[in-house]
Amino acid sequence: MIQQRATKLKRVKIAMRRRTVVITKIWVIVAVIRKSFFQLYKNTCNGCANTINTTLPHALAGVNGVLIPSRTHRFVEHRHHDARTQHHMPTSFSIPQHKANRMTTTDNRTDNTNENKVRRVWLWALILMGFGSVGVAQPTLSVQASLEAYAMVDRWVRDWEMPTSDQADVQSEIQSVAMSAVIVTLRLDGRVFGRGSSVSLDPSTMLVYQATKQAMRDANSKLTQDRDAMWDTYIAELAAKLTITIEVADVLVPMSESEIASPGFGYTPGVLGIVVRRGEELEILGPESMLARNTDMTQSAMALANALAGDGSAMLREPEQLAQSGYSFYRFEPVVLAQPGVSQGAAFIDRGGRVVNESEISIRSIEGLSAKIAGHLMNRRWAGVEHYGMMGTLDPVTGISESAFASPFDQAISAYALLRFGESGESKLHRQAHGFAKSVLGDLAIVEENEVAAWDDPVGACMAVIALGELPLVDILGDKALNTLRTRCIETLDGLYSESGGFDEALPMGSQGLVVHALVRASKLDPRNRTKAAASALGDVFESTLASGLVGQMPFLGWAAIEQGGDEEEFVGKPALYNMRSLVWEHQLARSDLAWMDRDLEGGIVFTSSSTPLPSWIGTKPMAMIATMLGDERFTPGTISSGQVPIQIGHQIDAIRFIRQLCADVENMHLYAAHSGAQWGVRKAMWDQRMPVEADAMALLTLIETTRSFDVIMSKAQR
Repeated sequence: MIQQRATKLKRVKIAMRRRTVVITKIWVIVAVIRKSFFQLYKNTCNGCANTINTTLPHALAGVNGVLIPSRTHRFVEHRHHDARTQHHMPTSFSIPQHKANRMTTTDNRTDNTNENKVRRVWLWALILMGFGSVGVAQPTLSVQASLEAYAMVDRWVRDWEMPTSDQADVQSEIQSVAMSAVIVTLRLDGRVFGRGSSVSLDPSTMLVYQATKQAMRDANSKLTQDRDAMWDTYIAELAAKLTITIEVADVLVPMSESEIASPGFGYTPGVLGIVVRRGEELEILGPESMLARNTDMTQSAMALANALAGDGSAMLREPEQLAQSGYSFYRFEPVVLAQPGVSQGAAFIDRGGRVVNESEISIRSIEGLSAKIAGHLMNRRWAGVEHYGMMGTLDPVTGISESAFASPFDQAISAYALLRFGESGESKLHRQAHGFAKSVLGDLAIVEENEVAAWDDPVGACMAVIALGELPLVDILGDKALNTLRTRCIETLDGLYSESGGFDEALPMGSQGLVVHALVRASKLDPRNRTKAAASALGDVFESTLASGLVGQMPFLGWAAIEQGGDEEEFVGKPALYNMRSLVWEHQLARSDLAWMDRDLEGGIVFTSSSTPLPSWIGTKPMAMIATMLGDERFTPGTISSGQVPIQIGHQIDAIRFIRQLCADVENMHLYAAHSGAQWGVRKAMWDQRMPVEADAMALLTLIETTRSFDVIMSKAQR
């Protein structure tokens, strides 16, 4: 009996060690809940009384990412759809002016936001326990029906022969699947090879058959192979190489007047399909096509209306005018099934990929994601013999970069991120990242045809100085190219700020923090003392920038303040940075803010200049700085179970979840051209598949800083 108990105890200890990260998360949540139980109970009850009746506050912003309250008072309305009754219940509330302009003292700042933060951590706990989707609409089509539809399409495509619709066995099969909208897409090497669609205002059992037949007819029209003795072999090989995507829905919902008048029809792009009717004619476009084309529902509806008009006249009118002249608009929420690759099984798709669960985020997964993004960055290397460094923004749908080579800033920030990654480990990949970054900086010193010199680009020169600051000075001085880059870029930097004249007027406003950080870093690269100039510039930016505008200066202004302040408890910019973090968290999307279809946006930061603010990769800029603040006791006092640390960890985990969501995973590959090298690239947004180099670099920096801060927190817990 004693031996059995000892064996059981040993197994328990092993299991506990394997679950260290999960237990840590739970302990963090429990500590916060225990500390503020009564307030949490009150808030949770108030929030759950009508989980549908919640809205996302819209914070509009300038081009530099300034958080300001909405002047138009337009808000994302989270509707609870009953597709058969077209019932929705929108509510809204505005952001108080004082939240955007607040520059409070240390004593007041915690009280203003603590209640909201604690409630969001409680909601995070509920999500982990599986209650995140309560009361939110989901597609009405059953999983079984969608799987049956896919099975039929797959069999017909692999056989490359459509049966006649009057065959008894075919009639028996298709009668079980009644749809209102069906889109079938066949891809070869990641590019559309055949597409067919069928739509009906009343559900019909023939739509899957009709859409598949149209897709195969479209594909057949592109075949150039002679119908010789090898035809059957050729067709069999072709059919096996094709990947299939289906978008199926059983209900079309008429759009209301308020929806038609809203930007994007009031819905986030990439989750709903659109149908336009004129008389008896119908045109349809699914969310998969919108994602590939980077369009929203309004833009797609205008294109469909133009196709129905046939003369281009519809493009000159607004949707409201089209509705008044006889056009009708319908939306549908499809179930999407797609093959990520050749010979792979189909996966259920949400907005082009899959929804990442919070439980997937751990210290190990963050480190793994860092390595994958670093690998993607290194795959963006210029392939020729020229010294162009790296290629520009990648469009994975076409597999082509928007620009042949990246800007000096993009290359320099990539080198900086990879140098930081190289310092974070000792594996082969870390060593490769360090070498890659060093070679990219060397390439910046060699100006090729049509390329802008780094020292002729103010932001590129500053970023190059910051990146060079990660290398030992002796290595720079011993390398002719790196030394040239150092001297020329520092010359440019010295002309961007003076204590008497301030910042160069030609410098973009959002780049002032970058200049300050470069001035701080220059002390490591040049014997000239720029400490006084750096301190003056630092003070000028914090003095002239409201808390709502500081996000546009992140992360470089924040890093400059910390490096300039050293180990001092109080330093220039500390209160403003603290307030900036609080403001960012107020604009972070919680699960309770979002409808079912938008649950993949959880953790994103809402600040943009568009009329329908939605989170994107831009949120990684303040997040990189906030990740640094997490491990700094001057900003985040406490331990893993006390003080501000548990609350900040909760927010950080949500933010990392959104970064992970932005990364192109296996499921996203069905949309992309083969061999595009897109996997693990960071997309501009969930509905914009383009992958800027800066987005990769900033996401990587955020992950590196998060890992470092977690290490600091865990080391304190082990003392």
